[in-house]
Amino acid sequence: MRIFPTVTRKTKDGSDFVSQKVLVEWNRDQEFPSRMVLEQWGDKKIEVVKGLQEWHEYIFSLNFRANERKDANWNETAFGSISAWKAEEMHDAATDPLPF
Repeated sequence: MRIFPTVTRKTKDGSDFVSQKVLVEWNRDQEFPSRMVLEQWGDKKIEVVKGLQEWHEYIFSLNFRANERKDANWNETAFGSISAWKAEEMHDAATDPLPF
């Protein structure tokens, strides 16, 4: 996992919003590991990222969003994003303390 710096941008109405990207990788032992980018938008979702540490393993609870829009030439397009609303660090059973 790689955590990128936050970025502040302007909305159409001129207000600021903050986003942050997280590159998540799994199946790392495969020839072609799987990867995806989480796009965290706004303070609440960026708060999820603040507690993460690079190269640790997490279980993410995800939101999937898809939208349609028309560009300036009235061409229709679709786009999507994936964000995490929760992240829990995975623990190795061999390193977790026993309950007794």
